[in-house]
Amino acid sequence: MHESIVKPRALKQGDTIKIIAPSSVTAALSNLPKAVEFLSKNGFKVSLSSSMHKMSATRYFSAGDHVRLMEIEEAFKDDKIDGILALRGGAGAVDLLNRIDYDVIKDHPKVFIGYSDLTFLQMAFMRKTNLLTFQGPMLVDLAEEDEAILKYNWETMMSIIQKKEMKVLKNPMESKWSKTITEGKAKGRLVGGNLSILALLANTAYMPSTEGSIVFMEDVDIEPWQIDNMLTSLVIKGIFRKANGLLFGEFPHYGVEESMGDSAANYLINDLLIEGYVESIISDIIYDIVTKRVKEMPSFMDFVCCHGKYITTLPIGAKVEIDATNRELTMLESAVE
Repeated sequence: MHESIVKPRALKQGDTIKIIAPSSVTAALSNLPKAVEFLSKNGFKVSLSSSMHKMSATRYFSAGDHVRLMEIEEAFKDDKIDGILALRGGAGAVDLLNRIDYDVIKDHPKVFIGYSDLTFLQMAFMRKTNLLTFQGPMLVDLAEEDEAILKYNWETMMSIIQKKEMKVLKNPMESKWSKTITEGKAKGRLVGGNLSILALLANTAYMPSTEGSIVFMEDVDIEPWQIDNMLTSLVIKGIFRKANGLLFGEFPHYGVEESMGDSAANYLINDLLIEGYVESIISDIIYDIVTKRVKEMPSFMDFVCCHGKYITTLPIGAKVEIDATNRELTMLESAVE
């Protein structure tokens, strides 16, 4: 079972948010001033890390391991920093897990926001320090051009990390419909994040216990067979065995992969993908996979978050209840102090 979770202090107007880049840099650097300005207009001071404007000489990370590690630890240690926001995901955070001084995080709990590759850090922080973190919009997401979507993403996050609200979270009417897998309700601490990363972390020293929990999973640009393999791997490793419920986010597919085989049926699928039906096709296939793999407990899918346009902030480590029949998640406690 989980030990008592450590909640960070709620953010308030005038607080300083540190932007760190523990994974990759972004090609869309021209959009970042807009995102920084958005934070400033909403009452926060912004401190930028040097790695935002770098790229590792040898790999695709924002900077070398030493720089990225130092920036994480310094962001937590610095009393002038009140919250930490990731620039973006990508790749690279896994390299830091064996090097982080987790006592630094434990002694200086702060709001920590990100998703995708940041799942590595969030799971490690939860396992090593019991810190509650947030799967929510990153800096690149605050440059969103659709004002209605940006408003939803920002206000949902602020209601949780600033106003201390115990939210009922469900897809907004303007977004896609979620789907029930197995009806029913279940309570537990919310654990999880990116599916690919959870499959890598399972049964390591950096994966929190899923006993009595609600396990959350999402991903982007992966094929149905990969989802099948990773879910099956998690089943084999016993990750769902003592869980109380499952929450599946979105699995958007932003690129057409040429990895679906040579049969006539697969050519047809590729034609449909090109015509723009990728979302519904992938969603139906995933639904079929999930119902075969994890149908014993309350669960639903297509909850809008993370890699989708609508990014509903999720408090990883908080006590929640999922209602799979009505496809909503209720926070049973505030996520911040």
